[in-house]
Amino acid sequence: MSLCDLCMAQVDRPGHFPPHAGLVKGATIRTATGGNAFVYRCEFCGEAMMLYAADDDTPDRWTPLKGEPGR
Repeated sequence: MSLCDLCMAQVDRPGHFPPHAGLVKGATIRTATGGNAFVYRCEFCGEAMMLYAADDDTPDRWTPLKGEPGR
């Protein structure tokens, strides 16, 4: 599947932008730096988006979740 237009608009936005209406929160993952990453699944396109910071000094960003098993 491909990202829908709403998910595409979400990509690389800072974390203070709320998820679009079709993104449903799923898992919370602990990162290697000790932070949290939040995984959302889109009800419109079925793709997953993740909200996380690459390290402690950068803000959270929305990014597509790639490399999911079975996808």
